[in-house]
Amino acid sequence: MKELQQAIEQVQTYIQGVWLRRRYIVITAWLLCPLGWVYVYNMPPTFEAEAKLYVETSTVLEPLLRGLALRTNADDEIKLMARTLLSRPNLEKIARATDLDLQAKDEKSFETLIDSLQSEVKISASGRENIYVIAYSNPQPQMALKVVQETLNSFVEGRIGSNRTDSQTAERFLNEQIADYERRLIDAEIRLSDFKKHRMNMLPGNQSDYYSQIGDEKRRLEEAQLVLRELETRLSSARSQLEGEEPVFGVMPYSGSVNRPSTQFDGRISSMQSQLDNLLIRYTEFHPDVLETKRLIELLEKQRDDELSAMAAMTAENPSQSANLNQNAVYQELRISVSRLESEVASTKVRVNAYQQKVTELESKLNLIPEIEAEFTGLNRDYDITKSKYEALLARRESVDLSRKADASEQDVQFKVIEPPRVPLTPSGPNRGLFYTLVLLVGVGAGIFMAFGRSLISPVLTSASQLKNLTEFPVFGVVSHTEKQVILKQVRLHFLYFTLLSGALLLCYAALLSNEVLFGRSAELLLRVIR
Repeated sequence: MKELQQAIEQVQTYIQGVWLRRRYIVITAWLLCPLGWVYVYNMPPTFEAEAKLYVETSTVLEPLLRGLALRTNADDEIKLMARTLLSRPNLEKIARATDLDLQAKDEKSFETLIDSLQSEVKISASGRENIYVIAYSNPQPQMALKVVQETLNSFVEGRIGSNRTDSQTAERFLNEQIADYERRLIDAEIRLSDFKKHRMNMLPGNQSDYYSQIGDEKRRLEEAQLVLRELETRLSSARSQLEGEEPVFGVMPYSGSVNRPSTQFDGRISSMQSQLDNLLIRYTEFHPDVLETKRLIELLEKQRDDELSAMAAMTAENPSQSANLNQNAVYQELRISVSRLESEVASTKVRVNAYQQKVTELESKLNLIPEIEAEFTGLNRDYDITKSKYEALLARRESVDLSRKADASEQDVQFKVIEPPRVPLTPSGPNRGLFYTLVLLVGVGAGIFMAFGRSLISPVLTSASQLKNLTEFPVFGVVSHTEKQVILKQVRLHFLYFTLLSGALLLCYAALLSNEVLFGRSAELLLRVIR
């Protein structure tokens, strides 16, 4: 509580010190305020040109082109353009188009002009309605009108020009990328073609992978070996039965005529001929199975000819035995069965050998084939990726072309001028009433500061407590001045001077405000008409 009381007394001491030095307030105010008021009074009038623009971003094309063309967010684009419209390149273009650059005598003054334009041209948006207001103030109304008009044109043309530039840039970039990917696609096709010409012949087939092929071949080999064992067992059984029969032939004597007698090799040759026909249906004449079958047929035909020759010779030596040749049918059937089984065993051995060779060949390429398949897979992967990228770029180019045509139709974003640029007949500034008030407040504030500073430099003691705080000695009493009436008269006279001077200052302020409100702008317009 004691500290608060001391703070209050300190504030009262400062206020008393300022009041005792109040003449500094009047002197400072009378020195600053008239100068400021004269400057404000001589400020030239300014005329504010204004234009309102509505940007319509929702059109019929937007839902129609969704998913077909590359569409940007028009609202964000327009807001960005509004923020970047007052960039230095745009302002330099506006200054040259409106001949404002003629006022600049050198590069420095031109930079100052651009800075003033950047601060004086105002662009404000109303929010969701996409209504933009462009305003600019200038002492010359026609110049203000020209600046607003040129800014409006830059806003509209900048959106159209930027769209066209962006479309051209995007299309040029896509064309370059498409040409590059086309070259890469051709190179990938050439590499894949060369690989198929020189390396694919080393693969046993391209319908399945290598390991499934070697497994299939081993399975076929096992099946052929099983069939071979079955045939060998049947052949062994047929031979055992043949050994238990009498060696009779049951054939007619050979006379060299067209109707030759039958032999044990006829059935085998017929069976081998049928098997050869089946093989020729599936394979070529150079297939190992076909060649082996032909060789067996030739061997059997030779053996049949030898047997016929032997039979003819035996008939010529002992004609009496020819009558008994047709009586042993069982032995003949057994010999035919044995011959057929021997032929099947031989052909099966050929098949087993062929399968064995294929398995051996595949196993010999066990390390090479996977490398070739991996290389082939990599080539296919590179080709597929390049092809997909190439097709995607072609689709994007079509989308860009469709977007460019949509922009060219002038239905993408529409600009509607709600209020064209205009200049009011009366000046819109400066607000001299506000400036007069600011000058008055600044002058009075400066005077108070001067009085406060003077009271701190040369303080005046006004109470016993103040003396006690300064000297830290107790004060036992207060003695008044002997000429108190004279001092009081001087104090009243000084207060009267202060009141009169302050009133005169306020009266000047009121006169300036009245002149501004009642006659200021009319007088300025009259001066403009006279000039």
